[in-house]
Amino acid sequence: MKYRKHKTISAVLALSTATALLCSCSQFTDANAETSLPTIPAAETSETATETTIETTTETTMETTGTENMENTFETASDSSEIDTAYVRTVDGVSAEMMNADYWIGDNDNIILMKPEEIKAFNLENRGIIKARDGETVYPHLDEFGDKLDGDILRTFLNDCANSIPDYPPRYYLDGSRTDYLYWRNLIDLSNIDAVEDEITVQYAYTVKRMTLRMFPTEDRVFDGPDDQYYDYILYSECMPYMPCVVLHESVDGEYLYVVFDSYAAWVRKDAVALCRNRDDWVARQNPEQWLVVTAREIRLGNDPYSPATTDLVLPMGTQMELVSADEAPDVINQRTTYGDYVVKIPTRGSDGYIEDEYVLIPISDDVHVGYLPLTPANIVRQAFKLLGDRYGWGGDLQANDCTGITREIYRCFGVLLPRVGQSNSTGIYKADLSEMNEDEKLAEIAGLAPGSLISFPGHMMIYLGTVDDVPYVISAVGSFVAPAPGPTDKIRPNSVIITSLYVRRANLNTWLDTATVAMTLKPEK
Repeated sequence: MKYRKHKTISAVLALSTATALLCSCSQFTDANAETSLPTIPAAETSETATETTIETTTETTMETTGTENMENTFETASDSSEIDTAYVRTVDGVSAEMMNADYWIGDNDNIILMKPEEIKAFNLENRGIIKARDGETVYPHLDEFGDKLDGDILRTFLNDCANSIPDYPPRYYLDGSRTDYLYWRNLIDLSNIDAVEDEITVQYAYTVKRMTLRMFPTEDRVFDGPDDQYYDYILYSECMPYMPCVVLHESVDGEYLYVVFDSYAAWVRKDAVALCRNRDDWVARQNPEQWLVVTAREIRLGNDPYSPATTDLVLPMGTQMELVSADEAPDVINQRTTYGDYVVKIPTRGSDGYIEDEYVLIPISDDVHVGYLPLTPANIVRQAFKLLGDRYGWGGDLQANDCTGITREIYRCFGVLLPRVGQSNSTGIYKADLSEMNEDEKLAEIAGLAPGSLISFPGHMMIYLGTVDDVPYVISAVGSFVAPAPGPTDKIRPNSVIITSLYVRRANLNTWLDTATVAMTLKPEK
């Protein structure tokens, strides 16, 4: 399945000066692992670095007209802005023009890869499997939970957390001081494992804000060095706004809930979750007539004196909200008319812990989209570039995200639900096994991919952009990097979303190209 030809530029890129990246952004070192627990990053990833922020231009979309293939293409407006390298640094080997999404988008990149019904089938086929360490104990798929759950399943997962405390606690730091065994024992006690009943009553819920999910019921941030602020040992994954989940358990102090999402399970603060009255309500909320989707890097709800529950909430890319038609929406909301705004209905947490819906106004000038964006290579690249220069966020920390986290955010704009881990195991799409290919074979396969395709190796997920003078380039959220041969082997730590070539190296000095195992385009195989 070939999409585009090689790009060429007048000057040959000097690979010896290109920057290489060692990513510390995946929770798992085994691409095939599916577990509810994070693998703790190595101590060498704990150093921080200066972030480079690049302002991107908001993109608008418009449907192609006057073409024979109208139903199979979706044009996006071009952006001719160029990064001024007098003020913005770029990775060596990445030119200023490469920092613009349009550089990578060709004439054939507006083709629709999957239609809504195909995306729905993909999501169903690739539902995440949450396994315990024993490899046998699993949670049901999120849509298959019933009213009751065997308590032994929950005990197994909670005990996995208990067994993951450090063998040598003083290696880890809380607020700059070393931890001890008593500290970790207290976290296990807070998990309330002894209170787990033999048969658990399942509660259905929605998240109401962005937070982090934790291995234990605490907001403590624990690091493997006194100066590290990036790789929190206790953090598990991200809790995004307005996502369905089920609640299985509560901490001893009543401040935290143990919840299961589509492909991961962990602890989250109780105030981030609102309960549904019943399962039917929970299912209905997942199937509104229309969505409004955040297509910006993020938007922030305004300061509303009449709605403390929604004031200043940050909604990241891919957030979906029920959209209310103008005929059904109130004319006035919180003493504001609805002129020039979308009206969305979002869940908030009431005083009794149950959902209270509130109407919220979203300015039409915000970078949002009615319904999902059409899944095209051009649109995937444009969405990825809106995150360029953004902070790296291990497991969704720091209101940012890691490599698999940003792919989830980007692809949710199209209605695609990628699993949190094991994304390279997705099936029902075009996928190439690179693991047994030599370099020339890999280069040929990758050059034929559509921009926006995914390339991965154990521990890292990247979004392919294109090939320039036989050099493939990707964009990804990256922790650290090493220059390609014959460059120096000192690590640079961007902790940012950046563009690199695949000739950058890992800690073992193998290139990303050599290490790449899977390449895939979200297009059904014919």
